[in-house]
Amino acid sequence: LSGGAFLSFGILILYKHDFRQLFAILSYDSQLVPSIHNIGYILIGIGAFIFIIGLLGCCGSVRESRYLLGIYVFCIILVMGSELIVAMYTVLLSDEWNHRLSKKLKIRLLKYNYSTPQHFEYDLDIIHKQFECCGIDGSSDFFNTINYKMSDRNLPLSCCTHLLNGVCLEIDSYQVGCFQAINKYINVYSRYIVGVGIGVALYELTALILAVCVCRYSIKENEFD
Repeated sequence: LSGGAFLSFGILILYKHDFRQLFAILSYDSQLVPSIHNIGYILIGIGAFIFIIGLLGCCGSVRESRYLLGIYVFCIILVMGSELIVAMYTVLLSDEWNHRLSKKLKIRLLKYNYSTPQHFEYDLDIIHKQFECCGIDGSSDFFNTINYKMSDRNLPLSCCTHLLNGVCLEIDSYQVGCFQAINKYINVYSRYIVGVGIGVALYELTALILAVCVCRYSIKENEFD
């Protein structure tokens, strides 16, 4: 079940369009934010690994094999250690997120090019439309860009719900910054992720204790025989 949960999350991240665009824009100026493909493949790998471990535990319990159960216990400890490392990595990532990432993205935004957009411009435009936001902290982030001053103080077209004569004015733009909108979006999913993570950890701990109990029982039974 826990292996299936990891597999499902991995496949969801790889194929859900929202996640792909979100990680694309966040990973530009951060060495800590991994690419969306790396996260998806890692989760799928962990899910497959846990699924195999589950089969070992099942076979070991049915056969009361100390060797299979020993391997199962070792692998469960390995997985729980990996989850602890991921939790520590998340703490580092939250520090990067709260203090440095928005500043780095605002610096990159200063080079936003209206006429010849590159990958960053395309990704940010999609984020604007998807999250109904503008800029990093708001539309004012574009005020210091060269293109904003050269285009008679017009914002990118993706920042507006309605265009006036084919241009995007501040009064018609989205009033929420994308960093705030993304934070709200991530907070919704993070609650589910934390809940599932705690549930999986308790499940693994219970499985570990039960496997040790079966091992001890089989040892005592062999000694009695």
